[in-house]
Amino acid sequence: MKTNYKFYKDHRFLVVDDDQRLRDQAIGVLIELGFIKENILSAENGEEAFKLVKDDQNKIEFFVIDLVMPIMNGIDLLKALSTLEHHKNTPKLVLSSESDANIILNAVAAGANSYLNKPCEKFTMAKKLFECVSK
Repeated sequence: MKTNYKFYKDHRFLVVDDDQRLRDQAIGVLIELGFIKENILSAENGEEAFKLVKDDQNKIEFFVIDLVMPIMNGIDLLKALSTLEHHKNTPKLVLSSESDANIILNAVAAGANSYLNKPCEKFTMAKKLFECVSK
């Protein structure tokens, strides 16, 4: 399925990772790519992220999600997001240190558009972001 989705500097992102350093790194890459810092929200776990988006008040247009987190992990967050009509088709990039093929397949089955091992470089993340929205 092709889409005419385009990136704009004012897109709203939600970066979800329990590791502050890695969350800051992902946010830093997004800022380096030209996205506006104030439009990049973050959460420490899936439960916190879900609370930020369940009513669509924050108008998130792209998710970057870690898989291994306390309280609610990334796969459970992906499943929860798929229950929200306003986020069923929102692009979701999983950014995780997990490399097990079954875990990656579970993430895709739960709603991830693409997967990237962390830490990542700016160019690689940019490529994956564009892959997510062109599927």
